[in-house]
Amino acid sequence: MKKTNLFLLIILIIIIAACAVFLYSNKNIQQNNQTAQTNEIKIEDKKITDNTKPFKIDISYPYIAGLDDFNKKVQDIINKELTDFKTNSLENDAAVKSVDPESYTKYPREYDLNIGYDKGEVDNEIISIVFNVYNFEGGAHGASYFIPLNYNPKIKQEIKLADLFPNQPNYLKTISDFCIKDLTKQLTSSGGIEMTDANWIERGAGPAEENFQFFLANKNNIVFYFPQYQVAAYAAGDFKVTYPR
Repeated sequence: MKKTNLFLLIILIIIIAACAVFLYSNKNIQQNNQTAQTNEIKIEDKKITDNTKPFKIDISYPYIAGLDDFNKKVQDIINKELTDFKTNSLENDAAVKSVDPESYTKYPREYDLNIGYDKGEVDNEIISIVFNVYNFEGGAHGASYFIPLNYNPKIKQEIKLADLFPNQPNYLKTISDFCIKDLTKQLTSSGGIEMTDANWIERGAGPAEENFQFFLANKNNIVFYFPQYQVAAYAAGDFKVTYPR
């Protein structure tokens, strides 16, 4: 009888211990989930539109609550693009009006600014954004270009390409070889190869840091942006190369 009671007591202790372990583990899981939700970075789209003549402005840009330094960097980029666009457009508009007022009255000018953005990796160590800008400020045609913002929210500093390749002194050469091969293939398949040559591609995608300043970091790859004129003539357009990490 005593042996039976002892056995039942041991079983009861084991059950109580198992329940305590389960409750403790479940509490830790909930705490970790709450921490992950607290640390989650959510990007909110902000917009600016202005169709006041002679402007046609449409801008989308990212905003992250609580990251004031990042938001300021974004705002500085947007403000500069807006200021430069309006200044240049109004100067060109005044010049056209002065040279040919009759034509200007019949055919009023319109100036466009469009800004959107691509979003890459977004976490507690990197927020990767590339702005896509198109503007028409007068002249023969508009211009398209890119503005990157790769930012580490933990240390509040912008990330350079070299930061993604620590202890890899030849990373630029490796990236360059990959991009030259990929760009040549793209240009050949699109017929744009007639608007460039091997020297132009090698100049624009050679192993120099400035050739790869426009990049979007993702978990599994890095997308490099090559704006108009960098590797081929304007008519060939811009190019992107996806490089595996």
